[in-house]
Amino acid sequence: MELKWLNKIIGKETRQETPAIAFHEVENWVADELKADLDEFFKSAARIFAEIEATKEQLVRDIGVFETAEPPEMQPRVLKVGLAARDNIIKQINMLIDKINIPPMDYSAIREFYVTAHINLENMLEKSVKSHHSARYLFPKEVGVVISDVRDVKKLLTKLKLLIDEKEDLIGTFSGISGVIQNIIDLQDTIVEHNLRIGNTGSELEGFRHKSDNCAARLEQLSDSTEWSSFVELEVGLKRACEERDAIETGVTELFMPLNKAFKRMEKQDASGRHTLSAKQKESLDMSLKSPIDMDAADVTDFMIGVCKLLGDDVLGLKDRKRDKAISQTKQIIDSFALKKDAYQSISSRIIEIEDRISSLTISETKTTLELELATNNGRIARIEQEIENLRVELEMRGNELEDQKRALSDAVNSIKTVRIAFD
Repeated sequence: MELKWLNKIIGKETRQETPAIAFHEVENWVADELKADLDEFFKSAARIFAEIEATKEQLVRDIGVFETAEPPEMQPRVLKVGLAARDNIIKQINMLIDKINIPPMDYSAIREFYVTAHINLENMLEKSVKSHHSARYLFPKEVGVVISDVRDVKKLLTKLKLLIDEKEDLIGTFSGISGVIQNIIDLQDTIVEHNLRIGNTGSELEGFRHKSDNCAARLEQLSDSTEWSSFVELEVGLKRACEERDAIETGVTELFMPLNKAFKRMEKQDASGRHTLSAKQKESLDMSLKSPIDMDAADVTDFMIGVCKLLGDDVLGLKDRKRDKAISQTKQIIDSFALKKDAYQSISSRIIEIEDRISSLTISETKTTLELELATNNGRIARIEQEIENLRVELEMRGNELEDQKRALSDAVNSIKTVRIAFD
């Protein structure tokens, strides 16, 4: 028992807590942790650049010697080719020298320098390879020295590439951590903004809900007013009258529908000149197809008599059975349209009378205003609720993304040294 107690004390004393760093200090902490490696990288890069600069200066001197060298006695054609080749080599190397500019001590700039210098060097060699053989024939020593200098530059670039590759993971870790840190900051800002918008929109929603509840309460209060029973009775009567009027209009439309084929034949024959219709007949035909209930009863009778005559004389060219049915339909319209028209006008007059009586009631205008306001508020409420829902979905996504980025940052930092990041 005493031994277990002693082990607990020793365990507590020897156990060390994982050090913690605040989130806003992570980037500086990483830079400090990697500083020794980064410093060594930049020192090595500086030494290579010093060698490149020295080689570049030597190349400039050797190009000068090459340019002023006197060629040996040769045939004119050989001299011409050799001198032209020398000029081309000098031109290409001078272009290369002009482009070799030592960059600032920044990893990205150093990497970019290598890529650009390597491409320029390869291009120079490719463009001067043919000239090299011709110039070497006249100036073997000078060409050999210049080419040796170029090879030294190429070796130094290869040395720089090895250094860049060696530290790529290290620099990549630092750049990656910086990127994750910025992602976390951006996500935190977005989450704060979304929460603020949800709060503001929620307040706006409560305002419209209050207005909507108020409208609904005032509408309910109307049912207790003295005018309410009269208003409800008139509205019920208006609804029934409108349904009756619509039924009559539908019945009249259905009454004219069986003659549609005959009407279409009349339109075609009039258009082709086979049978010309009078202006009045054209007007009646158009209304028969579009809105027969709006026609005058006397005009309908005259028009149907004319249609019946065309059918009887077989002017429209319908088959016997269809022609007989159409003639029967014209007679049915002549017999029934006037009664239906009278009924339609009567019910229309009654509808106008009821609407006038409703509009004369104070409660009518109040009810219409409140219903419009209620519908408007409810529409706004629906839109705001959808907006809040969308924001909450987006907020959840951003929250999950933030947690993923926090885990990624912790993993990257712990690959350097075990620490705990305090995000709050």
